[in-house]
Amino acid sequence: MLRRLAWSSILSPSFSAAHLNEIIAPSRRNNERHHISGMLLFTGVHFLGILEGDEWDLGNLWLRLERDPRHCDLIRIGNDLCGERWFPEWTMAYADYDRVATQIETIRSPQTWIAAKWAELIRPILMRADSM
Repeated sequence: MLRRLAWSSILSPSFSAAHLNEIIAPSRRNNERHHISGMLLFTGVHFLGILEGDEWDLGNLWLRLERDPRHCDLIRIGNDLCGERWFPEWTMAYADYDRVATQIETIRSPQTWIAAKWAELIRPILMRADSM
């Protein structure tokens, strides 16, 4: 079954945003190999991601994210069955921090994603981001 997993993290102090390309190319290769699509948004401080794929593949990817030292305060925002992919290919995007910082902090709040439909909050942010 096709699932959509939403997550967010904060950039680790030990990882420089200048090395962001170390995430992009390997992620594209690995995700393509496992038929995972989605979007990773980076603001300079936060990561906000949507992953779409088979439950098994997403579970394995989640375990890798949990062990990845480039991420701090990793949270799972949503994990739902979905009928079709929002992002048929995996892509990386950038959004100006000032423009979306408050929105991401709101989404990262447990009160928000438990009380609201996470997809309605996240999708507009990702769709407005500039792809890299």
